[in-house]
Amino acid sequence: MEIIFIALLLIIVFFLVVLIIIKYKSSQDMQSEIEDLKRKNNILRQYNKATKTSNIISNSDLKGNITYVNDKFCEVAMYTREEIMGKPHNLIRGEPDGKIFKEMWETIQSGKVWKGNLKNTKKDGSFYYINTTISPIFDENGKIFEYVAIRHEITDLVQKTNELNRILREDYLTGIGNRYKLIEDISKKESLSIALLDIKNFSELNDLFGYQFGDMVLKLVARKIEDLIKKYKNYSVYRVTSDVFAILAQDVKREDFIEFVKEISLIVSEKPFSANRRQVFISLAYCFSFEEKSQLLESVNIIRKYAKKHKNHIIYDKNLNIEKEYENNIYWTQRVKTALEKEQIIPFFQGIYNLKTQKIEKYEALARLKDDNSTITPYFFLDISKKSGQYKDITKSVIEKSFEYFKDKDYEFSINLAFEDILDDEVKEFLIKKIEDYNIGSKLVVEIVESEEVEDFELLNEFLELLSSYGCKIAIDDFGSGYSNFEYLTKMRADYIKIDGSLIKDILDSKGNQNIVSMIIGFAKEQGFKTIAEFVWSKEIFDKVEELGVDYIQGYYISEPKENIDA
Repeated sequence: MEIIFIALLLIIVFFLVVLIIIKYKSSQDMQSEIEDLKRKNNILRQYNKATKTSNIISNSDLKGNITYVNDKFCEVAMYTREEIMGKPHNLIRGEPDGKIFKEMWETIQSGKVWKGNLKNTKKDGSFYYINTTISPIFDENGKIFEYVAIRHEITDLVQKTNELNRILREDYLTGIGNRYKLIEDISKKESLSIALLDIKNFSELNDLFGYQFGDMVLKLVARKIEDLIKKYKNYSVYRVTSDVFAILAQDVKREDFIEFVKEISLIVSEKPFSANRRQVFISLAYCFSFEEKSQLLESVNIIRKYAKKHKNHIIYDKNLNIEKEYENNIYWTQRVKTALEKEQIIPFFQGIYNLKTQKIEKYEALARLKDDNSTITPYFFLDISKKSGQYKDITKSVIEKSFEYFKDKDYEFSINLAFEDILDDEVKEFLIKKIEDYNIGSKLVVEIVESEEVEDFELLNEFLELLSSYGCKIAIDDFGSGYSNFEYLTKMRADYIKIDGSLIKDILDSKGNQNIVSMIIGFAKEQGFKTIAEFVWSKEIFDKVEELGVDYIQGYYISEPKENIDA
């Protein structure tokens, strides 16, 4: 009996010891968890402090009345807390856009997060722009009890974008709209008519009195036409090339428009223009198009050349060259088909020069059609190939041959993709397959053409992130070509910006081009992008873009496109 008692006592002691150990262990674990929570809470406080310091933050109740603002909010909006607390958010709302705010309220009241850009007003009446995220906050029952808005100021970005857009759409010499503005207005308006007014013998005037005098005359003619049409709200004037002006009319009868343009031509020619102590009479040739908006500018350009050749004032007739155009399309479609079958679509490579290292470090692959007799640039067949469905085969041929050529070379190489290529799963899959097969993604730069067609940035960035995962670099091609937007750059992950050749090739003669290029380079440096200047064809242009601070140079002055870079 005594033995049983001792055994029971030992068992009880054992369990007590086990309980003490478990309790001690639990205490240690709890203490460890408490320390871990303290550490995480400290990090969270630091994150919270950093967020509140750098972002504009406010809370509001379900009616939109402000219940909290941080210091950054007060600093930017120029209100004190006392002035803003309890007030509705529309106190700082800028120019009203009922559609945006209706959409915003419907979104957050439904329990979803709203994101967008807004224009707000400071206490002093000035405007500022913010990128905003508004999130509903839920209680333990899943009901919304307040809204939190986190914003960061983008005023500088918006102003730079607006300034660039203004410069890109305004003729640098005359101050009226340029070709880009004309294209934009045609795309936005309906029921349009167009006339082109061409100064006769303008090149002779330049030769006789010099380009400076010619520029003075262009400014005077532009001002005269603008003065004549400014009282009519449905007329606009543009300078589309050196000595050619366009008048765009909306909702104007055909006969009235023709008479109006004739009257302008007579008024311009009846008195001499005085510039630099000289007087010259100006005569205008003019032509018209009343085609559908998709053909409006193209058709009037065609007829302008015809009118110039035949010395006539003329109205476009779509049957003038239609047979010849069809024949041309059929010819190039067949020639491209044969070239693809015979592996005659090949890449030529043009060097890209690093100003810092003073050597060519990368090459751009450019499509060429090479047969027994000649080497032909895409200028002659690319647009037709898009209409005929051959474009993707040209792209794939250039990709395939470029990978094969550079697989054993110590250079980066770039290929061009349009947004339509990115929408084409066949092209995308083909490119990724080549990257995997050759395992040289780190050598590849993919050039994406900067375009107003890019609307689905989520799809685009998804593809760019996939390329980046293989080590590829990204370049935005043709930036500054007319649809450029600094915000576009913030939406894309890119390594290089290629400044459009139309800005570079005339940069010595155009202060406007110099200003645009300088602005692009400055913004690129702020954002960490490298810049490449295209179309550098002379030492003088080389020196100018180097002076402006570009990183890389491409053009015939550095290297002509060639089939073999070692030749």
